Amino acid sequence: MRRYIFIFYLSAVWTLACCSDGARNVSGFIHATYSVGGRLKNMDEIRQSDFRQIQFVYLMACPPLEMADFARDKQFIADKYVNNFSYPAGEEGDALVPSLIEKVHADGSKVLISFPGVDFDRIVHVPEQRQKFAAMMAQFTDKFGYDGIEIDWEHTVTPHTHLWLMRDIRKELDRLAEKSGKVYYLTTALNSVHQYSKSVADSLCRYVDWVNLMMYDMGGGIWEDAVATHNTPLGDIREIVENRWGVFEPQKLCIGLASYGFYYKGIKPGIKVEGCLKDYGRYFDYNELPALLQNGWIEEYDAVQEVPYYFSPDKEEFVTIDNLMSLEKKMDWVKKQNYRGVFWWEFHSDFQFAREGESRGTHYFMDFVSGYIQKNMEK
Repeated sequence: MRRYIFIFYLSAVWTLACCSDGARNVSGFIHATYSVGGRLKNMDEIRQSDFRQIQFVYLMACPPLEMADFARDKQFIADKYVNNFSYPAGEEGDALVPSLIEKVHADGSKVLISFPGVDFDRIVHVPEQRQKFAAMMAQFTDKFGYDGIEIDWEHTVTPHTHLWLMRDIRKELDRLAEKSGKVYYLTTALNSVHQYSKSVADSLCRYVDWVNLMMYDMGGGIWEDAVATHNTPLGDIREIVENRWGVFEPQKLCIGLASYGFYYKGIKPGIKVEGCLKDYGRYFDYNELPALLQNGWIEEYDAVQEVPYYFSPDKEEFVTIDNLMSLEKKMDWVKKQNYRGVFWWEFHSDFQFAREGESRGTHYFMDFVSGYIQKNMEK
């Protein structure tokens, strides 16, 4: 009799585990976007935004983090970052975060709170501090009605410490789910330069629902000792993802798309210059491009990297950013490789307010990719 009870118990545990994982599964291709809370313009933008075309918003709107705080007791941490924290009053920026969450949910999509990892390495290697950090994030998620957590850890990450942090966050979210009955998602964004072993990748994938690969900022940007080239070169992206990230199952990887680029003046593509590229360039939203084209800027397509440059008439200035043809080629590749989905940095870069007589705003790039997905990838 004990033997049958034990078998039944194991079967029940296995069924619950499978159901828990399955409940977090999203059917079909994932289309998601990052949104910076500080860039929210006004309530009209929120009302006009159509979140039905995406499944997830990764919202960067967490409290400013002081890593030294996580050496203190749990109650201090909970009070500072959760109990005593509230989004500010006002009509723009982070003040609109609660309204954004409400609108995303009304459109049937999910919102994950995104924690950017500037100094995570300072606490993650200390188990007690790491666990307090994970507990705080789960409490914050619960208080403000988020649907999970996204960890955006770009530069100082090491695979094992990353794995430990995601494991501890998953434990906290699972505890939260047991109490509330709600489904909580856990994802993470990584810079393409990192390298994971197969064993660490397999372990990581037991805790995260998918991994976001940031396949942008690949062309020098505004940093030191860099060369100004394409922001999102498909040739390089293809090689990096297929070779460096092949230890992950394709269905665990989402590929980053960019609705922004970089503008440069006084330098040529591919030529190294002295000093920092921020002296020559800056970030550039797609919404700035139409005005340049009206002033005589010319598109030149790079057949090797399968993305364009845009040059001023005198060739003294240039912009690196995608166009619809290069985005279609990226989506063709994503489909062929059977990746889990795509995501955008960042929601506002190509958003246009509704035209007169219309109720919804538009996205030049995001709307195009939504149409591609509906036509080619939805079941």
